Amino acid sequence: MTKDTIPQDFSLGLALFDALPVILFGMGTWLLWKMTGSVIVLAGAVICFLSGMLKVLWKIIVVIRRKNVWPLFIQMRIGMPAGFVLLILGMILSFAAGKLSSFLSGLLRPMPLLFIVISVFGMMGMILCSSKLDSSDVRANWIEQGCNTVAQGAFFMSILLAYLH
Repeated sequence: MTKDTIPQDFSLGLALFDALPVILFGMGTWLLWKMTGSVIVLAGAVICFLSGMLKVLWKIIVVIRRKNVWPLFIQMRIGMPAGFVLLILGMILSFAAGKLSSFLSGLLRPMPLLFIVISVFGMMGMILCSSKLDSSDVRANWIEQGCNTVAQGAFFMSILLAYLH
């Protein structure tokens, strides 16, 4: 994908489906923030969520206006890593402060662990897709977003089950 590429055959359905994993991830990280109370976790979650939604906006613009707004596409290469660094840092600091003991005991039960494994496999699928498939291809996008939805849905379920523990 380059700034001059305008993906063909993208649909509004694909663009809206792209929002589903972003929303699932946002709900999971919101629960993480509720459990930690960490402003760093919240900042990382918000950055990742906004970055994901900007990518959704990019797809919507591609579909409706047939235009590639390159900054909306490329921003994920900065926003996602920055958000994840903050999320991980916030979780480490929360763990060091002893704020995650009930969360960890909830997370280490069979069902949350199963969902973590599913999430990891979904993320591995995403990595494989991004390295092997053409991001401007509509079929590749559906496959990638399917993997992402499974990964983020499983992530949300694991966090939800730990939160409810």
